Amino acid sequence: MEIIERYRSMNKHKWKVLDSIFHYLWDYEFVPMELISKRANLSVNKVESILRDLSDERMVENKTTEYLGSTFTFIGLSVYSLHRMVRRGKVDMIGKKMGEGKESVVYNCYSERFGECVIKFHRVGYPSFKKVKDKRDYGTLHFSVLTIRSARNEYNTLKKLTGLAVPKVYTWEGNAVLMELIDAKELFKVKLKNPEDVLEMIVDETRAMFLRDVIHGDLSQYNILVNPEGIWIIDFPQSITTEYEDWEWFLRRDVENVLKYFKKTYGIEKDINEVIEYIRKE
Repeated sequence: MEIIERYRSMNKHKWKVLDSIFHYLWDYEFVPMELISKRANLSVNKVESILRDLSDERMVENKTTEYLGSTFTFIGLSVYSLHRMVRRGKVDMIGKKMGEGKESVVYNCYSERFGECVIKFHRVGYPSFKKVKDKRDYGTLHFSVLTIRSARNEYNTLKKLTGLAVPKVYTWEGNAVLMELIDAKELFKVKLKNPEDVLEMIVDETRAMFLRDVIHGDLSQYNILVNPEGIWIIDFPQSITTEYEDWEWFLRRDVENVLKYFKKTYGIEKDINEVIEYIRKE
């Protein structure tokens, strides 16, 4: 609950400082204190005091070598992104944490505009991306920018896939994506009565996404949801298009992950080349 606790402890001067850091995030890995002071319209001494408090609260990381500067931590960026959503009338109540993984934390929430939904805070850094650094176009960006790009990519992808078996997405701010709450369980937690039918639905949905030029990029039993109505595919921060040089590698890995799971769990065998050929068929 640290994100929520920190959000509730904020004041107007802290918001001004975080807003200034966010403003210069694309220009500096650590935003110089003088720039923060100027944009926030606060004295350097006041900003320095606030940054010490924010650092103690694990919301910013301060740099003292070469020059005095600050940048977001995951908690700080998440708190600021939530603030932007609340300020713009997109989120009215934030609830309990629903789940946490290496690359995101998810809370349930309520919006007068959208009803019951979930807010997903992206968390991307070097450990998450070093495995694919040679295969993705991320460059040498700082954690916060990578994280914001990850959230933006998921938002744009879900908008592109509107009407398919993916959550309806509502809005995006910073590292936070607001989307529909899906009442379903992860595939690996369910004992399927009709595994052949479910596998067929997953393959068909992968094909439908491919026809819209979207490849999930990290598909597995952990981001496929199942309920009596069917299947849902979630978690698209690493999705790619066929413009990427190695898109075929990612498509094959997605299919391989799914087929391996169904073979191991249900004894269902499919030829991976035939499945990929079907997905790519125009």
